[in-house]
Amino acid sequence: MVFPLVAQAQPGFRTNTPNDTLVSPKFLPDGRVQLNLYAPKASDVTVSGDFPGGFPAQKLTKAENGVWSLALGPLTPNVYSYDMVVDGVKTFDPKNPRFKESQNGVSNFFELAGKEVDYLAVKNVPHGKIELVWYPSSSLGTTRRMHVYTPPGYASMKDKLPVLYLLHGGGDNDGSWTTVGRANFILDNLLAEGRMKPMLVVMPAGHVPGTAIAMGAGPDQDPFAKDFIKDIIPYVEQHYNVSNRREGRALAGLSMGGIQTMNIALWNPELFSYVLPLSTGYFPPVLTELETKYATTVLKNPQINKWKLFWIAMGGEKDIAYQNNRNTMALFDKYGIKYQYTEVPGGHSFLAWRQNLYQFAPLLFR
Repeated sequence: MVFPLVAQAQPGFRTNTPNDTLVSPKFLPDGRVQLNLYAPKASDVTVSGDFPGGFPAQKLTKAENGVWSLALGPLTPNVYSYDMVVDGVKTFDPKNPRFKESQNGVSNFFELAGKEVDYLAVKNVPHGKIELVWYPSSSLGTTRRMHVYTPPGYASMKDKLPVLYLLHGGGDNDGSWTTVGRANFILDNLLAEGRMKPMLVVMPAGHVPGTAIAMGAGPDQDPFAKDFIKDIIPYVEQHYNVSNRREGRALAGLSMGGIQTMNIALWNPELFSYVLPLSTGYFPPVLTELETKYATTVLKNPQINKWKLFWIAMGGEKDIAYQNNRNTMALFDKYGIKYQYTEVPGGHSFLAWRQNLYQFAPLLFR
């Protein structure tokens, strides 16, 4: 059957909507940031995030044209993540292509530029590379993913590099440190300023399929710890030009990753020289278990005080792990475990953890 040419060439037509020219986020001159979402049939739209006042969720207001809007701030320059919920369903902001992965989905983020975040800005400096690496995990019987940062000029470097293993928190994944965490840009800028040693940074996936968030005492309660020791470290040392000595290894992690940092390092202190738990601490029942079962074998192990740096950081009193951390440090004090402690503003969020990385990276491998 032959159709008339005019019918074959007839373009499709659609009605223009406010969504065609909508901008979100929209940066206002007074330091506020306006979020906009076209959802004409929605009855309720909210947003939550790590911006000031971001918890509990705030309501957006609907205009007659079907656009829901909310102006945040004024905000201090920083990188902020947020989640929209439309009629009870978490919804990606379709006008904002910047996002971070998490264990169960994605969240948007935006950057409000300013001198306060110059340390994480994308600058005209040499940049390292981010590799997505799939490795076989014999301990878990599966193939898993991690992100690896190699510094600028890595391919031509002759000397073996030290390694920072950088762990994410509960709900996030191995991509979080290089999206909303901005780790690669922070490190690029520090290297360009000559303020840190070149290093490889390995960011593995801390969640293990079929296992709840690990917050207990010791590696036996977290299969990731076995994956880390048995598979991740050997893979990295076989496939990259890196040191295999304790002086060349650092381990840092935030929240859940901070518990994992302590569970790995306290039970294997001879493997590391730098240990940096961030925004974390054992819950009271776990502290009791730690002291009851592991006082002699772990807490009194003299290898712990041979670390060059045991650096504990918190996001101030607003950090949800603040009291757990104080309780954990009290236990360390009781057993003579030496550490350094620092606080930064930002609570339990990347507002604090980006600052932590910027502070501790220059302290490593000196």
